[in-house]
Amino acid sequence: MKNERGRQPTLNDVARRANVSKQTISRVVNNKGEVSEATRQRVLEAIREIGYHPNTLARSLVTSRTQVIGLALPNIDQPFFPQIARGVEDAAAEVGYSVFLCNAAGDIEREVHAIERLRGHRVAGIISFNSRLTDETVELAVGGLFPVVMINRELPDALGTVIWPGYETGAQLATEHLIQSGRHRIAFLGLDLESNVDSMKLRGYETALAEAGLERDQQLIIRTSGRLGRGFNDLAQGGQDAMAALIERGVAFDAIFASNDLPAIGAMHHLTATGVNIPDDVALVGFGGANVAGLVTPTLSTIRMPLYEMGVTAFGALLDQINHEEHGERLVQVLPELIVRQSSGGMLADGADGAVVREHVVAS
Repeated sequence: MKNERGRQPTLNDVARRANVSKQTISRVVNNKGEVSEATRQRVLEAIREIGYHPNTLARSLVTSRTQVIGLALPNIDQPFFPQIARGVEDAAAEVGYSVFLCNAAGDIEREVHAIERLRGHRVAGIISFNSRLTDETVELAVGGLFPVVMINRELPDALGTVIWPGYETGAQLATEHLIQSGRHRIAFLGLDLESNVDSMKLRGYETALAEAGLERDQQLIIRTSGRLGRGFNDLAQGGQDAMAALIERGVAFDAIFASNDLPAIGAMHHLTATGVNIPDDVALVGFGGANVAGLVTPTLSTIRMPLYEMGVTAFGALLDQINHEEHGERLVQVLPELIVRQSSGGMLADGADGAVVREHVVAS
């Protein structure tokens, strides 16, 4: 709203209308310092009457900080990352922050450049999700930047906060479920067997086998041609190709644990196309909790990560750093839940699938 002179109302206009100092107006607007309730209400009424809006850009030039945070994601096309982004945005909106989203589209170099651009925009902090960044790359991208929250990878030299999903726990939970359902020849379908994330999932799979007295068969461990940074179709096709390669090896298997839901869906498609009955012949569990897992036929059992909650938790950790200037690494562990659906023989009494076997918890 412009005043009678055709200009935007200023702090001075509010001060004159409320008959208080500019310092008092600032305390009310920023919710800092002691102001009586009567004075506070008078200031707020003056602000409403003349249509004053604080100039956040000007404030950022003074404080070198904006009410904007950066969120860098590997690929927004995948069904996992929008849920994280929504959690971050919802939590940010509640306290008046905006989110500057950068999509790396599966390109590590592009993500590094995105983080550097965010720093140039004077964002209040950055949340990043990428397990493939090396320590050197992370230090180059966020070194000296604070606050920062990393989802899915450790931070070198205690640069900020880490949100760490329970990959090993989830993989063990999935494999135990398959074993308990009578399966003994369980294949492991990985995305990148040399990555830290897939290594942890492989350890969880191996732990479950060992505790059940089952031997690990290297012939049952296979990786897909897809990559996490790529889109839905690439990952699903990678699952189809991997399943064809596993069948070509001529090894017997009666179950599959896939380290990602999308290759799991591709594997399931290949099996059903070749006449394999799921779950009678082969049971299957994915990982991630993608919404599409409950829409395919048969519906896909999965290890669901609380992605929305991860986003909320990540922003909360970032805001703690922004407001309290907390330094040093803080680890927040996010544990998964097993959703039993048709692909592993799960069905509720009323015919609806999707039984939750273990609830997730968020612990710091």
